[in-house]
Amino acid sequence: MIVSFGDATTRTSEVQLVRCPQGLNLYKLHRVHRIYKQVIHDLVGVEEASNDLDDLLSSKPAFPPWLCVLIYAFSSAMVTPFAFGGGWVNLPVSFLIGLCVGSLQFLIAPRSNLYSNVFEVTAAIVVAFVGRALGSISGSHICFSAVVQGSLALILPGYIILCGSLELQSRNLVAGAVRMFYAIIYSLFLGFGITLGAALYGWIDKNATSETTCAEQISPWYRFIFVPFFTIGLCLINQAKWFQLPVMLFISCAGYVVNFFASKHFQNSTEFTAAMGAFVIGVLGNLYSRIWKGLAVSAMLPAIFVQVPSGIASQASLLAGVQSANQLTTNSTSGAATAPAEGSSLSFGVTMVQVAIGISVGLFASTIFVYPFGKKSTSIFTL
Repeated sequence: MIVSFGDATTRTSEVQLVRCPQGLNLYKLHRVHRIYKQVIHDLVGVEEASNDLDDLLSSKPAFPPWLCVLIYAFSSAMVTPFAFGGGWVNLPVSFLIGLCVGSLQFLIAPRSNLYSNVFEVTAAIVVAFVGRALGSISGSHICFSAVVQGSLALILPGYIILCGSLELQSRNLVAGAVRMFYAIIYSLFLGFGITLGAALYGWIDKNATSETTCAEQISPWYRFIFVPFFTIGLCLINQAKWFQLPVMLFISCAGYVVNFFASKHFQNSTEFTAAMGAFVIGVLGNLYSRIWKGLAVSAMLPAIFVQVPSGIASQASLLAGVQSANQLTTNSTSGAATAPAEGSSLSFGVTMVQVAIGISVGLFASTIFVYPFGKKSTSIFTL
């Protein structure tokens, strides 16, 4: 964790590196904000608040790891149709592959520090290999691209790149540059894993599928059904409580609706559609904070996570490594691959940066829209 402390009097900043397991707990984030508000308004003392923070840090997660694995698989199945164009037959396939990735993330990686360093690569290899094998079955109607991208959607580095771009825009250069560089390398790991997994199966089966688009897709209007379920899965994986879900669901669905219709008019502008969706998310989140005194960050984060797969899917960049795999195995690529997918897996990192920049601009614009002169009593807890 990289924390930047700014000093307004000396106009300097100090960056602290805290070594801790990576993760996000939306309920604990909500509780920390409540404790902060109580201290600011002199409802509790500093010593009592410090004890509350210690108790909060030592408390157990709301959901055990085995349940998080099932929620991960459920979320993978829900994101496949609306973000990556998968059909109905791809839902159970994404669930099973997501079950495998969730087991690697929540059961195996926490027990081995050595394996956690290569988790992204191994997960991408397994997903690409199994997804291409299932997609190559004749008459199965399993979409290789949708299954692979849906199973990896929850480990995309969208949050890391978003934090990095926000840090850079706030002139916190050290923290922002470190996050951005790490996220780009993380993206390259995923792209390399997909390339290697697809190439491994290509060596086994010379008739392996190379389609980067789905032939059979569900109606676009059905996609709106899956967004709330995917949002619920995201919230529960990040340890949100049930009373937090209504606001998160409303903001997430509103952001996706704007992103969906904006993408119809601006098909080749990932940054613009992401900025429009993020602006609506930011306005709703900040209004929730200003009117109902809630925490904007926790309410907005699931909605931002929904925006990232949509932006990635619009460029088909996650499967950019399939062409490299085909070159290794002399297979030919079929399907309407977009321009970024015609390059190397490096385009995935570029697309992630584009989406993050659009989201950052939209969030900053929404904050200015709701708080044009800032807040006088407390700080603005927003993205």
